[in-house]
Amino acid sequence: NGVGYEWAGLPNGVATIKGNVRKLIGGSNLSAGTYNITAKAINYFGEDSETIVLTVEASAFPNTKSISFDSLKYLSAASDDVQDVFKRTGNGSGASDAWSIAFWFKPSSNTNNSQTVFYYGGDDQNNEGYIWARYLGGSSFRSIEFTYGTNNNRLKFLAPPHTFSVNQWHHVLITYDGGTTGSASGSMSTYYGRFKIFVDGAQVTTSDSHSNYGFSGDIKSELFSVAKKGAGTSYLRSGTKLDELALWPSDQSGNISDIYNSGSTHDLSLLTSPPDHWWRMGDGDTFPTIQDNVGPADFVMYNMTAADIVTDAP
Repeated sequence: NGVGYEWAGLPNGVATIKGNVRKLIGGSNLSAGTYNITAKAINYFGEDSETIVLTVEASAFPNTKSISFDSLKYLSAASDDVQDVFKRTGNGSGASDAWSIAFWFKPSSNTNNSQTVFYYGGDDQNNEGYIWARYLGGSSFRSIEFTYGTNNNRLKFLAPPHTFSVNQWHHVLITYDGGTTGSASGSMSTYYGRFKIFVDGAQVTTSDSHSNYGFSGDIKSELFSVAKKGAGTSYLRSGTKLDELALWPSDQSGNISDIYNSGSTHDLSLLTSPPDHWWRMGDGDTFPTIQDNVGPADFVMYNMTAADIVTDAP
């Protein structure tokens, strides 16, 4: 039986409807939180007020898909589109050459010991630098190996055996601080210390090895692929899956807790340091393109079908 109506404490973006002040409209841009709004009804005998509690919750992150791989199936994109992250012209000049790679990985039970997850670099692997992460699926390994350099001059890092459980999702972050990576025999521990590998939010202790005291050359922007080593083979096998691949042109080791997020996938664009490239690996994608949600480096799916975008996600 009110004659007049008043509101107090309306958050920005919420307003009364013109011609009917009893109704509110808006609020779609409100941040998550609780808002207390006072509603007052007035008539000739007095007034009454009540508090309306408006609760805004963040939407659940819509991660429902991933990419399933097998022999001969891979993704490729233009290497120049990510050279802002990886390319360097010499022996590590510092933070400007730093980078980080993150992804979710679900290995199958296939025991092949050379399953490429990620490759960037030259097409002449004996003489041109590359960045290579591969999965060793043998029952005595089930680990990840990372190589930086060439076939002849390199640093190699091997995570401990049984770092991964088959048919389970794991999160991986590999970082490089941008410093020198070769060629003095007395500086090997320094070169090794430039890189870190995290699995499921925790840094792993790696078995480190080298050839010719590391790698002091440049990383060329010639090839960029997922699940295939350059122009060669070493494919992922038997339904192994990848999801939420992201790249940063900086060392993100200090932000591992935010990136891993206690094992829950989330919107990486909302991080304090968001990635420069981010592929959702199925969510929002249309075969045969896996879009870069931040930069221009869209992947093309090779030897694959739309059925390789699967409803399996961490």
